[in-house]
Amino acid sequence: MIKSSTDSIGACLSELLPNKSIYHFSYLQTAVNPAPTKYVKAATGHNFLRFYRLNIANRPKILVRNAGKAGSCFSMPQLARHLQDSFERNCPKGWVCRTEVNVVSDELAKMLGYAPQADAMLQEVATGRRVWVELEVSRADPVANHAKFATAHLFSPMPQTDSFVSMVSRHVLRGRSNLVAHTVGLMRAIGIRAFQTPLLPNIDADDIKRLNHLPIDRLREEPLETSQELVRVMSVASILGRALESDIHFAANAVEVVFNIHRWNLDMKSPVLRERWRRRPVRYFAHDPRSGLFAPSKFAAYLRMPASGALAQGISQSLTGMSVAAYMDIDQQHPLFDGNRAWRHLESNLGMKAMPIESLDAKTIDKFWRWADGFKDVISLNSKGPVILTAPLWSF
Repeated sequence: MIKSSTDSIGACLSELLPNKSIYHFSYLQTAVNPAPTKYVKAATGHNFLRFYRLNIANRPKILVRNAGKAGSCFSMPQLARHLQDSFERNCPKGWVCRTEVNVVSDELAKMLGYAPQADAMLQEVATGRRVWVELEVSRADPVANHAKFATAHLFSPMPQTDSFVSMVSRHVLRGRSNLVAHTVGLMRAIGIRAFQTPLLPNIDADDIKRLNHLPIDRLREEPLETSQELVRVMSVASILGRALESDIHFAANAVEVVFNIHRWNLDMKSPVLRERWRRRPVRYFAHDPRSGLFAPSKFAAYLRMPASGALAQGISQSLTGMSVAAYMDIDQQHPLFDGNRAWRHLESNLGMKAMPIESLDAKTIDKFWRWADGFKDVISLNSKGPVILTAPLWSF
């Protein structure tokens, strides 16, 4: 058996370790390492813990695989596994879905010294196109997964038809979430069609933590609309159309929406662009509450990605590839930008709730009218009154 400062932990470890040797489990509470040294990768498929790593006194770290049924003693993270199961159940027609899929060959993994692995991979049967999905549920730093995919791409490039989608929950700290949102820009710059989008955006950090540590049977009883997560993946990975040698996508996260808000306001400083925009009728506006800026949601809800193999072209200077000049050129040639689809995407997929101006707080109402006063020559307000979609502060 195993001796431990906590009897329940000792009992659980006795189930997990492959033999009955006597170990002393230490929390190693020192100034250098004040927390338990343990690393857990969420269980996936069937009822097995996939990895459990811990420091055992002065002995080497051990790795236990397939040790015991999930939930038999430890309350292990289960939300990612629950979502994987949902992806498999709700796989779109004409697609197949697999979980825990290796990104590179075993030979390349040995050379790299690590093996990038996607939480889920969806593949279109007719074309072979793949969507690689990473589920970032907890507060652990998710940028490591982006780095693994990006460095593996240098040795084994992903086809241009493939997409990488990282889904990040509200339990991930804002700084870390924003870092990976911008790391997606780096991935695009080296040729990966990459996106980051919210995971369960209507569930706050504390509830994500609670759900993540429920036993899998209880988690399945929770009223989670997990099928919507797959809809969100496909909505951001799908190409809406092509124009100006670019693929048009919906913006995948609030960081990109806010970037577009700032870009619209910056471009509107140009007299030439103001004249080109003219007095376009606008009802729905995207709002950045940190800066107090607004922009037409029909502009803010999209991104433009070069369709050629050289994705780096045009990416390094713009996270979304959008500009007022490009928007107007595309809008004149192709009916790709849809105002209703734009605001509905922001609301249903990115957590930005559409609110009539009169229902907002007095400070925001005042900011909007002050902002709008500076664009009387550019924007014609819809007679029904403006509707504001504010980016939640947790989202960027």
